[in-house]
This record gives sequence, structure tokens and C-alpha cells, in this order.
Amino acid sequence: MESQLEIKKRLHNLFLNKKTDCANTLYRNPVVQYIDPKRFIREKEILFKNNPICIGTSSLIPNIGDWYTIDIVDYPVLLTRDEDMKINAYLNICSHRGAKLADGNGNTRKAFKCPYHSWTYSLKGKLISRPREESFDGIKKEKCNLKKIYIIEKFGFLWILLTKTAEKESKKYFEELHPIMDHYNLSNYHHYKTGIMKPEINWKLAVDTFLELYHITHLHPETLSDIIKGDTCLFDKYGRHMRIIGARQSLNEIKNDILKIDNIENHILNLKVIFPNTIFVDHGEHIELWHILPGDSVNKSWVSVSLFTKSPFKTRSETRHWENNFQLLKDVVEQEDFPLGENVQKGFYADKQRELIFGKNEPGLQHFHKYLDKLIS
Repeated sequence: MESQLEIKKRLHNLFLNKKTDCANTLYRNPVVQYIDPKRFIREKEILFKNNPICIGTSSLIPNIGDWYTIDIVDYPVLLTRDEDMKINAYLNICSHRGAKLADGNGNTRKAFKCPYHSWTYSLKGKLISRPREESFDGIKKEKCNLKKIYIIEKFGFLWILLTKTAEKESKKYFEELHPIMDHYNLSNYHHYKTGIMKPEINWKLAVDTFLELYHITHLHPETLSDIIKGDTCLFDKYGRHMRIIGARQSLNEIKNDILKIDNIENHILNLKVIFPNTIFVDHGEHIELWHILPGDSVNKSWVSVSLFTKSPFKTRSETRHWENNFQLLKDVVEQEDFPLGENVQKGFYADKQRELIFGKNEPGLQHFHKYLDKLIS
């Protein structure tokens, strides 16, 4: 992992020369990639079923009886914390007639009862009871347990692996991610809140929102531009993953003394892009975690944002502080980024032969789409 001194030296040189990290050339990305239904299906198969998918941290379900649901492409998933404190993942589908067992999240559950015919399952996925048991004596209960999904905890994150291909790919996947995530211990963080958004944009366009800071000054003049310096950032790629470090405006004020700063993390925005769909933003005392999934059509996506704090929030003042932080980050994206993105998505259909232009100062966009195209093709 790059040391703080090395980061300070790189930032110092960028400020000194009024530069930002750049790609070697421009890159043109066809707009048809955001609206092609056939490609959309291939992306779900190749990217989301054949890669480990980050779904959050273990602090989402910290106690026995806690549970959480999420739909990953065509897989409805139920997560539980059982009596042995183990986290389990199952298909969120009753083995009787296929009804969904639960929706959302909660705690203190001891079992899950299907709303259709009251087949009931334990936190460990075992079928406990089914009405009119004698009518099903031709199939044993243990043959009707919930179907398990492979889940692992790595770097304090929870990862779902939907296929054998994803399991085989996981070794290389995590080796690439190791340099930028290994020093975190996210299982010790405290989950404050999660919000859900459903913008009418292709999932890749939602990811694009986070892959460059070039737009900060122009799209967010009243919200983020006073906090983040939009035209100066470091860029590094780690296999399919990447890191973008942006400068806060406070760093601009002391740019001549960057090398003397002891706490550089207080003056930067440290953003990691975990391929293909997770954005991790380290703010020092808290982190943002964004998950972006394809919706039920090429023009829709599902986005969750969670805020985790290093220290527990016990007082009313602390809770109010984190609520303000959460609302700012959610409102900026939901009220400024995504409405613009929805207009962009509609505009793709006006000229399907057009190409988006990713500048040399937008290396994150270039790296993401080049790697994605490599896998799809």
C-alpha cells in the first residue's frame, strides 16, 4: 500500500504543476452500450454472476436473529445471523411453491414463515414445519431446506459468489483488491443508515457518476464544490479495481505545505471502486458504501448507500451529526447527479450511433469501461 508520504508527494507535484492524473489518450464509448438489451443480459451473466459481488459489511446484521434481503440480478438473497453468530446466505425462495420469504431487513427473528402456505424455516435455512405434513411424506424435510448461496467475509465486507466461475475467479479478484483494502477492519465499524434509490438510468451510468471529479465544480456549485476540489486527483488501477484520491478545498488552502501535513487523510477524498458495482469512500471518521445493481430493464438501476462510523453514535448530538452527513451525500446524488443522468439516458436514444467522449483527465471512466468491454467481448 502506498504510504502517506508518497501520496503527499504526488499531490504536491500536481498542485505545483497545476495538473491532475491523466490517461494517455481520449477514449470514445458508444452510447449503444447503455441501451442495448442484449448487452444488458450479457453484463448480468458475465459481470455479476461470474465475479464476487460485495453486498455490504457484517455490521449490517450484527446480532443473532438479524436479517437482510437483497436482489442480485436474478437472484433474491436472504442473509441471516444464526444462533452460532454465523452469517448465512440463501435463495429467498420457499422450497414449496417459490414465494419470497422476506423483504427488507429486521432483527430478533427466530424463523421465517412463508406468507403463502406457512412453511417455516430456521435461521440456518432448515425447514422446521409445514402444515399438513402427511401430505408431503413423499419428500423428507431435509430435502426442502433453503438453497444455500456461497458467502464469504473479506476485508470486513460480505461477498456473494453466485456461481462456480465466481468462486474460481475470487482468488485473483481479491489479490488485485488486497493493496487498497487490506488495512481496513470494517467489521468494527457501526452501521448508521442505508438508503435506497431507483434511478431510471443504466447501471453503468450510475457507476460513471463516481468515476471522475471533473464535474464537481460545475454540477454541484452549491453543495460539494466548497468541500471538494474537482480538478485535481490521483488515479491508480489495481487490476479491475481502482482508487481515486481527490483533494478537499482545505488542502488547496495549504497547498504550499502539503509535505509537512501529518494528517493528510483529513484533507483528501479517498475513493475506491470495487469492480463491477461498489463504491467505497473513506472520509476518515466514517465511510460511504454505494452498491449499484442492474434494474429490471436496461434503463433502470437499483442503488443503495450506507454510512458507517468508526465510533458508536450514542448521543443526540452525534446522531444529528451523522444524519446531516447522510442526508447530504444522499441528496446530492439523488437530487443532482441522477436527475441529470436520467436526461442523459433518454438522450442516448436520439442518436444511437453517437459516442461519449472520456477525456484524458477522466482515467477512471476509461479504465472501468475498457476492462468491462474486455470481459464482455
